[in-house]
Amino acid sequence: MQDSHPSPDEVLSALKHDATPRMRRSLDIIQTLCSEQHQRGSRDFSVATIGRLSSARGGPATQTIRNKYGEHYRTLLVAWAAFADGQTRKPPAKVYSGTAEDVLGMIDDAAVRAIVGVIMAENRKLKGENTLLKSQAQITVDRRRLPEPTPALSMPTLLPVEKEALSQAISEEFLRVQGWQIDTKTGRVTSTKDGRPIFTAGFATAIKKVLDSCGNQ
Repeated sequence: MQDSHPSPDEVLSALKHDATPRMRRSLDIIQTLCSEQHQRGSRDFSVATIGRLSSARGGPATQTIRNKYGEHYRTLLVAWAAFADGQTRKPPAKVYSGTAEDVLGMIDDAAVRAIVGVIMAENRKLKGENTLLKSQAQITVDRRRLPEPTPALSMPTLLPVEKEALSQAISEEFLRVQGWQIDTKTGRVTSTKDGRPIFTAGFATAIKKVLDSCGNQ
């Protein structure tokens, strides 16, 4: 909070001094929205954000605040940004990197965490191989005699507790508590709140295939 700057209330009072009744009402809407932003801990006092919120309440829209007649509104936004140590430009969208790994650390059960980690690694491997195949513009047919096939690796037998751990990882109760959901078409796990991907496509279906395979052992 910057004590060297006039408070938003002081700036609002000065701006409303010679303003028209319509502009005073619009300034009050902007003031209320900025105050709400500050109360919720947000530092975003950008024209884009406040304009969108203002338009929904019948106040000046983004373009109105941005044009040459919106100088009063922008002055008030600058005052709030200085007061709350905020920003008058919309922050860049947050990039979620390593989301799956971060979520992995949230799993308390060691068995679930270990098995899910293996599935994640296999999922990344398959995704990389798929990307590589798509990048091949030319297909070459290799007519050389293939070597003798090696015996197929069998699925290791899982203990009952390991099967239960895997089943829990995609159970409705576990997903509900975490605020996640499964896309039944792709097997991707996403956030129910904003659709943010938690685990990539194939995650849930991979676990189901492992469980189905173990069920036939």
